[in-house]
Amino acid sequence: MQSQLGSTQSEKEAALCGSPTTTHDRSRPACLPQDVYTIRYTCWVAAPEILSVREFRTGLTAVIKQVQEPGADPVFVGAHRKPEAVIMSVSRYEQLQRAAALRREAVTEALASVRAEGLEPSAEGLDMFEAIAEGRMTVQEARERTLARYSR
Repeated sequence: MQSQLGSTQSEKEAALCGSPTTTHDRSRPACLPQDVYTIRYTCWVAAPEILSVREFRTGLTAVIKQVQEPGADPVFVGAHRKPEAVIMSVSRYEQLQRAAALRREAVTEALASVRAEGLEPSAEGLDMFEAIAEGRMTVQEARERTLARYSR
């Protein structure tokens, strides 16, 4: 499969939609507009770009330039399009590290506050705190889960 590096948006859409044109109107994509939205959302918003190891080796310089762009998404690399490694800019990595440290600090402070009041969180509460600290759960999700537990 040819690398998607350097491909234009219309080339990507054409590849996903099959033939880039209909038999009646060669300037119009073969996909219906709602299909294009679904494809764009699925492939460019929800699904990360995954390069094969060969594509990564071939386009190493381009990948490094790509991830250095402001606001650029990380690029995943793996065999058979299964992600095995992530390539991102150092600034993005440092941003993620700072966010993780802030989450961990907020959880530590919250636990200290609860314990200062002479209380000890339940095992489920500690699990939620850990999930928040690790970024597996948002504070809003933990709040909703706790409220649901006590509103039964």
